[in-house]
Amino acid sequence: MDWLALLAFGDTGWGDELLHGLGVTLALSLATFPVAIFLSFVIHWAKTSKRRPVRVVAHGYTTIFKTLPEILTLLILYYQSQAVVNWVADLVMPGSHLSVSPFLAGLIALSLVISAYGSEVVRGSLNAIGKGQTEAAQALGLSRFQTFRKILLPQLWRHALPGFGNLWVILLKDTSLVSIIALSDLVHVATLAINTTREPFFFYLVIGGIYILLVALSTRLQKTLERRASTGISPVEARDV
Repeated sequence: MDWLALLAFGDTGWGDELLHGLGVTLALSLATFPVAIFLSFVIHWAKTSKRRPVRVVAHGYTTIFKTLPEILTLLILYYQSQAVVNWVADLVMPGSHLSVSPFLAGLIALSLVISAYGSEVVRGSLNAIGKGQTEAAQALGLSRFQTFRKILLPQLWRHALPGFGNLWVILLKDTSLVSIIALSDLVHVATLAINTTREPFFFYLVIGGIYILLVALSTRLQKTLERRASTGISPVEARDV
């Protein structure tokens, strides 16, 4: 079989389907990452709260989602959310039926998992800044939120870039899990192509190459951002970035 013909666009090949799958993979990653970053800060704030119940819930959150396999988290959230949504819909309008899209389920599940690790990136980045600046801000009468927004946040992103860059790469690869809930991502499309053409080696090689390219481009972008972030700091600090 002509392998190049398998990548043709139109009815004769799978090129357009693979391109669509790549678009879904990137869309899910780009939609999930900001949500996960936001949750990372929220979880870290909860872990350092003065209220013990809030701290307990936050630590339980990270323990659960760092312990459970990602695929199990996805399956539980997808099928259980369907049941919850239908239960609520039946209360509001008896006999009605609603469904949760695989894209939304994947976004929620991956956001929860990535944010559990992201909270540790935030913690480490804040520790790298040092407590002296926080104490100085408190001495000036700044609130906890003002201290974070005006003093810590502008410095935090430089320390957090490597950690969040690694989480982005992990997220890119973890999007492949949504294929099991019938979201037409890159892996799902490749599976359909394999079932039709009986060419598993070729299509696995193709999507493997695509993932390698995505990770390589992401790593290149991360290094560029890190170099820009280190501009204007001392040589000792730049070496540690």
